[in-house]
Amino acid sequence: MTRSSIWRSRYAGREGSLDPAVLFVYGLALTLVLFIDRDALSLALIGVPNAFIGFALGWRKYKVLIALFLLGFAGLAINALLLTNVGPAVLVVGPLIVRAGAVNTFVTVGLRITGIAGVAFLFVSLVDPARTVRSLERELRLPKGVCFALAYALRLINLLSKDLREVQGARILRGYRSVPITPSDIKSVLTPLLSVGYERALWVGIAAELRGFRLRSVSKEPLRIGWREAIVLTLLALQILVALAGTLGYLQLVATYTPH
Repeated sequence: MTRSSIWRSRYAGREGSLDPAVLFVYGLALTLVLFIDRDALSLALIGVPNAFIGFALGWRKYKVLIALFLLGFAGLAINALLLTNVGPAVLVVGPLIVRAGAVNTFVTVGLRITGIAGVAFLFVSLVDPARTVRSLERELRLPKGVCFALAYALRLINLLSKDLREVQGARILRGYRSVPITPSDIKSVLTPLLSVGYERALWVGIAAELRGFRLRSVSKEPLRIGWREAIVLTLLALQILVALAGTLGYLQLVATYTPH
């Protein structure tokens, strides 16, 4: 069998799924929209549904990463209190005074990163790394290096989960707690993960170059738009319109309360 026939037979049973190129455009566009948008209501309308779908799809495979992400909101709350705790008081708990600036920062940034994380989990839960490389190279004409890095990152998520379970098992065998709590615990978990990840990335890159990754030719294909892809792109357009309306309303509000 030729290489092209092997490739076609490998993906023949996946033609009914969403095109990874369309999902990539959806995720990238929404990430940019969520970064730019400053209105809390539009951020909620965009971020919460995507987060709910993304976390639901990725919970079985990425529950550890989702749990760590949710724990990060404690750090976000501390940063908001330390850096933007200005304006009228909203909540008073003993000596702690929570002001409007901290609440606004926590809500806005929290909705933004929640939406971005939801879009990311949605993408990684629905695509296959090898098919993603093929789709991005042939349909979106992205550089080979970008496609290879993205596909490796998608595979690395699963490998990181496996590595984390192995590190937790090793900590239990040595009499330590499996869940890191103190800074020394976090260091003892992150150090082997980063070391293994660096070595793996190095040898994967060397192996790809030895197999002629940069020399292989890539045929161009038109972007496949079926009814599933049309629904995704329509939802993307609607969310962009929501973000534009929210941003315009935010700018008008700022202009109204800005002294002249």
